[in-house]
Amino acid sequence: MVARLLTTLLLLALVFPAAAQEGFYSARVPVADRSDAALTEGIRDALRRVLIRVSGNDDIVDKTGVAAAILGARDRVASYSYQQEEAQVYLSATFDDVLVKGILRDSDGTFWAQDRPPVLLWLVVDEPFSRRFATVSQDDELLTALSQGFADRGVTLRLPLLDLEDAAALSPEMVWQSVTSRIRAASERYGTEHILVGRYVRLTTGALLADWLYLDTETQRREQVQGNVIGPVVYTGVDLSVDAMADRYAVTLESRAPTGYVTVVVSGVESYLDYRSVMDIFRDLPLLESVSVAEVQGDILAVRVTGISSTDALKRVLPSRSRLAVSDDMTPSRMFLHWGRP
Repeated sequence: MVARLLTTLLLLALVFPAAAQEGFYSARVPVADRSDAALTEGIRDALRRVLIRVSGNDDIVDKTGVAAAILGARDRVASYSYQQEEAQVYLSATFDDVLVKGILRDSDGTFWAQDRPPVLLWLVVDEPFSRRFATVSQDDELLTALSQGFADRGVTLRLPLLDLEDAAALSPEMVWQSVTSRIRAASERYGTEHILVGRYVRLTTGALLADWLYLDTETQRREQVQGNVIGPVVYTGVDLSVDAMADRYAVTLESRAPTGYVTVVVSGVESYLDYRSVMDIFRDLPLLESVSVAEVQGDILAVRVTGISSTDALKRVLPSRSRLAVSDDMTPSRMFLHWGRP
C-alpha cells in the first residue's frame, strides 16, 4: 500500500521543473532595457501573451478590438516589476482578470478556465546508431523549450518515468512507428488522456526535423516541421496540442449587450449544505457574470446564470470532478443536473 502511494505521488509530480511559474493573468517577458519605450512595448507583449493563454487561441491578438486593447496595455496593467538575470532584463506584468475577460468578451473571443489537464510527452530522439527516449540529462535544452512553451499557454507538461513498467509497455521504436494503441495503453498510468508524441532528428547539416502527433480520446492531429533553431520546432508541437485542447474546452464569450440567461435546474439538493455546495461551484466559475436563485422547491434548486452563451458552453466549464452529473436532456438555454452523494 505504501509503495503504491509513493508511486502515485511520484507520477503526480512528474512536471518538468524548469518552466517559469507565472500567474494565469501575468506574463514575464524579456525587454531591451528599463527605458520608457521598452516598458511600453514589454507591457504590450505581456498582455498579448496573457490573452493568448486565457483564450486558448493564438489568433486572438489579430482581432481588431483586441489589437486596440494591446496598444493601450500600459494604461491597463495592474502591476509590473523588473528582474535582472545576467545581461538580460525581464519585465513581469500582471493584469486584472475582469479586464482580460472583458477584452475577450467585447471581441467575442474564447475563454478557457485555468484548471486544465496536463499533456504527457513521449519524445523519441533519432541518433546515428539508435533511437531513444528524450531525457532531462541528455536533452535539457529541448525539454526546457517544450515545457516553457506549454507553460506560456497555460498547460502543464508531464514527462513519463521511463522506468521498468514503461519499458515493458512501450519501446522507442513503437513510438517512432506511431503505434497508437500501445502509446495510449502505456499512458494510462499517468492519469491524462492528452498525449503528445514526438519524433526528433538533428541532421548533420544542423537542421532540426520534428514530427508531432497529438492524441486524445476524440481526435488525432499531426504536423511536421523543419528549422534551424529549437524554439519554432518545438512550439509547433506545443501549438498542435494546445489548439486541439482549446477546441474541446474553450467557450465563446458573448458581448455584454445581450441580456439573456441560462437556467440550471439541479435535483438532489436535500439540505442547506447541499445548497451551499452547489452555489459555491457556480460562483467559482470564472466566466459567469451573475448567479441568482430562481426557485427552490423540495430537492430542486433552479438558478439563473449570465455571462455564458449556452448550456453547451456551461457544460464545458463545469468542474469534471464535482458531484454534479449532467443530464443529456437539455436545451440551449436550460440545463438539468443532479447533485449526487459523495
